[in-house]
Amino acid sequence: MMTFELEQLRSMLSLFNWKSVIEILILWFVFYRIFIFLKGTKAVYLLRGIIILIISFFVFQKLGFHVLSLLLTKFFAFFLILIAIIFQPELRAGLIRLGKRHFFLVDVKKEDIEKTIKEIVTAVANMAKKKIGALIAIKRDIGLKDFIETGLVIDSEISSELLENIFYPFTPLHDGGVVVDGTRIVSAVCLFPITDNPNLEKTLGMRHRAAVGLSENSDAVVIVVSEEKGTISLAINGQLTRNLSPEDLFTILKGQLRREE
Repeated sequence: MMTFELEQLRSMLSLFNWKSVIEILILWFVFYRIFIFLKGTKAVYLLRGIIILIISFFVFQKLGFHVLSLLLTKFFAFFLILIAIIFQPELRAGLIRLGKRHFFLVDVKKEDIEKTIKEIVTAVANMAKKKIGALIAIKRDIGLKDFIETGLVIDSEISSELLENIFYPFTPLHDGGVVVDGTRIVSAVCLFPITDNPNLEKTLGMRHRAAVGLSENSDAVVIVVSEEKGTISLAINGQLTRNLSPEDLFTILKGQLRREE
């Protein structure tokens, strides 16, 4: 009896393929990372479209719609080329991130990051009260060298007073954006790319469009203070969040910039 049970157990174990389990786990991880990367970007609509087309393909095959099935088959044959052409910026950003470390500041301590965030939020809150326009980009994984070189290199320890002085009206450095890397202000008067996103409100000024543009071309977190309304906005991955309180800004920055444990 015992021998029979052992034979059954061996038979069940032989059916259990460890390679298949590992492959499933790898595929699950890959699809999960793709979803996380696409989340919050315009490429997420591509993912929805792919799902709809795949479902439609199987439905057409099931119902015997041979012409429609053939058309979708031909479409899928050129699908990779279409993705490469239409979503070239997203693919470029994804490949850059793939070669970068995932952490924000590997060499900066957690308490230093929080101190930096407090200095930035304090300056932003003060400028918002006084309706002083500001544009601050915080570097993460992807380098901002091309944009840093368009401005004036400062390379100074960050402080709320220095940030406020930089953006004070009619001073030589108040135009353009500031780049923050770690605990330092790297450069000021920087030129950021302007977004061509047609879904943004027409009333938004150049600072907001530059913030969105830089966040589309990098993984930087970009803060904007409106000169007209004194409101605080934040651009991340091409998405602009407006009318933030200083407390909201601090919470979001802490979640975005703090090193993962």
